[in-house]
Amino acid sequence: MNFSARLKILRERKGLRQEDLALILNISRQAISNYEQGTRFPKDENLLITIADFFEVSTDYLLGRDYFPTELKKLVKDNDVTYEARKKSLIKQLTNRAEKLPEELIQRLISLLEALPSD
Repeated sequence: MNFSARLKILRERKGLRQEDLALILNISRQAISNYEQGTRFPKDENLLITIADFFEVSTDYLLGRDYFPTELKKLVKDNDVTYEARKKSLIKQLTNRAEKLPEELIQRLISLLEALPSD
């Protein structure tokens, strides 16, 4: 997906008309229309940065070099952090309770661990 398509999608997701976005960016509605039609491209890199900041995406995303918007990357990163925290908590709980676990449960846990792929 190219800049023109991404700009239009981002604008529509925010429920903005071309006129609204033009006012926000302090450019003409015709400029927005040209960008979305792919007949023109922002010549000023500061404008590109302003657009990216407004939509909370990276300039790479706007330019089609990055498939995932910034918000999706943050969500993935947050999930990774949550997963690691849950994993550490589980290990701590198992370590603290290992002596109290029934032998059958310990054997089942060992079987599960052996079935997992190694890091």
